[in-house]
Amino acid sequence: MARHRPAAEGGYQRGEETRLRIVEAALRLFGERGFEGASTRDIAKEAGVNAPALQYYFDNKEGVYIACVEHFVARVWEHLAAPVSAAEATLASPNADDSDLIETYLALQGSFVSFLNDSPEARDWQLFMARERAGLGPPAAFAVIDERLNRRLFPVTASIIGRLTGREPTDEVTRIRTIAIDSQVATFRMLRRHVLSALEWETIGPEQMAQLRAVILEQTRMLLLALVAARDAAQQGAGRG
Repeated sequence: MARHRPAAEGGYQRGEETRLRIVEAALRLFGERGFEGASTRDIAKEAGVNAPALQYYFDNKEGVYIACVEHFVARVWEHLAAPVSAAEATLASPNADDSDLIETYLALQGSFVSFLNDSPEARDWQLFMARERAGLGPPAAFAVIDERLNRRLFPVTASIIGRLTGREPTDEVTRIRTIAIDSQVATFRMLRRHVLSALEWETIGPEQMAQLRAVILEQTRMLLLALVAARDAAQQGAGRG
């Protein structure tokens, strides 16, 4: 795991600032060039530090990469911790109905849109995570994402989709549907060039993201309502049979 220690000279705050500067530089270069293409020397130069600083803080290039993943996950939770906790509370409530579950899911989805839109580092994260999701980073990096993000977030969204469709959250069909619905927002960041070309946009700024957000949330609402209707129809049919 990546080290987390301040510089020996200058105290804790200065060490944390240097460490963050290295991580932010590494995110940009890993995103642009990939894990293999970004050298520690280039990362150090981009961060404005000497090469031994990387070894001091992170041991090696894999340690830098994992620190980038940890930084990304921490920023995600800054935006999603509250809506995820609210979703967990809704799921635990015996009085929660389909409308509550749908609104809870949309709140989660809207928070993720806002995270991508409001973050100045969004482009760097987009490139970095596109490579990571393609399996082009060290296996230890995925383990961090899986343990600290996926294993809490996915069960929540899968439980909501399961309740709305009348299936268990661990059901394979539920998991497939959840992955498909959860991935809508990220798709517009991962396929940026295609989106710009297809929509004839020059950039995806606040105005464009607001439009994407409105359409995605509306589409998700319609989809979830359709899944509820299909569930109810199937249950009524089974009752008549």
